[in-house]
Amino acid sequence: MINANAINVFMSETIGSKIERLRKQKGLSRRELAEKIIEKFGGPSTAGLSQYIYQLEKGKRKPKVETLKKIAHVLGVSPSYFFEEKPKWDTNAEVLHSKIIPIPIYGEAQAGSFGGYAAETPEEYFPTPEMMFRGLPKERVFWIKVEGSSMEPVFRRGDLVLVADPSWYEVKDGDPVVVVNGNGELTVKYYHHDSKNKVIILEPANPGYKPIVIPEKDLYTGEYKFFPVIAHTKLF
Repeated sequence: MINANAINVFMSETIGSKIERLRKQKGLSRRELAEKIIEKFGGPSTAGLSQYIYQLEKGKRKPKVETLKKIAHVLGVSPSYFFEEKPKWDTNAEVLHSKIIPIPIYGEAQAGSFGGYAAETPEEYFPTPEMMFRGLPKERVFWIKVEGSSMEPVFRRGDLVLVADPSWYEVKDGDPVVVVNGNGELTVKYYHHDSKNKVIILEPANPGYKPIVIPEKDLYTGEYKFFPVIAHTKLF
């Protein structure tokens, strides 16, 4: 049964919400982020900068370009990241009023190291509001069950994530993804392409886990496949 309070779809994201999401992914409080910025670049008091970051995240202040550059450096992204069209998770119970279509569940992904499995045939079908497809054909989306705790609190054990065919929906930096390795094992993480060091970093949401690092060259060998997560839901 669908939990109406836990259906998540993508909505557009503000600069402030991007800062907040990245900060939390790094396991930093606003004060800790401010301390790292001051340590690297100097500046005002920690309390003052922490308050400024709060105002940015809540949309109460317009960011200065120089400040964004400093925040971006500490959070490990390009300043242009804040101006790109990016997604965020948002609860939207209206999806329950759209047409319901059975979508297959193909195995499970470990929220930790690689594990789980991808089934060759559907294990079962989950009744899915069509609005969650984001305009994609129903044949290009499917569900994967989450196991493990490295993506908590975003995805918890037993949650379902709806993934899309990557040839129809582009994976972008910062997106949650289900990754399949050459052994057919799966994991779910945030995707980050570090072009400077020529690696793909699969980042957990849970700071108690370490990221998985993949050489950039493996993107072109077919060793790994990246499926963007476009929605997720919890079950009763």
